[in-house]
Amino acid sequence: MNCHSTAAVLAARHIAESFVAAVSAVGATVPLASAAPLAVHGIPFTNATVTQHKDGSFTVSWKAPGVGSVTVYADDRAVAHGGAAATATVRGLPATDRQWFRLVPDRGDPLTLADRSLHLDGAANFRDVGGYRTVDGRWVKMGVLYRTNDLHTLTDADVAKLQRLGIRTDFDLRIPSKRAKAPDRAPGVRYIVADAFDTCLRDGLSLSGQDLERLREALLTG
Repeated sequence: MNCHSTAAVLAARHIAESFVAAVSAVGATVPLASAAPLAVHGIPFTNATVTQHKDGSFTVSWKAPGVGSVTVYADDRAVAHGGAAATATVRGLPATDRQWFRLVPDRGDPLTLADRSLHLDGAANFRDVGGYRTVDGRWVKMGVLYRTNDLHTLTDADVAKLQRLGIRTDFDLRIPSKRAKAPDRAPGVRYIVADAFDTCLRDGLSLSGQDLERLREALLTG
């Protein structure tokens, strides 16, 4: 069996011990705002984050140089408004597995974000790898790819939440001894061993250059 490229192995090692990929597209689960931005190409945000707090409120922050104003939508309803750089606190939203916000500038394309953490009781480190701006000004989509550890400690409520969110595939990057000692608890999903420390990935996942490019395009927006 041919060994996979060293670059692919090194790239895998920079990911967490195990991660979960949801194959459903972000657009199928993210609510859209009814207001459309002006027809200017590109996402103008250079920084934007959503943070969920224990009391159910959210902090939404953004920087969008060159725009006049930004309106923030949740569930098709405007919940905040500010200038090119602002921080807003949003309260009173109904409880949901994951709250999405759509940041709509008066010029340029909108950006859809959520808190990176899924706030699971049994896996506090379970978080979205999206929501970051790339060096060429695009953004990594959220709701597509996640990273985590401790999937063996998921509670029943955690498992139910992941199922409702459409998590479908679990790629386990751990070595055999760790997989045997603490098997992932992810019922109802496709489980794939992708040992990141196997230099030939004999028991793992093979990704061609074309596969990696398709994955890159699937994850980027803007």
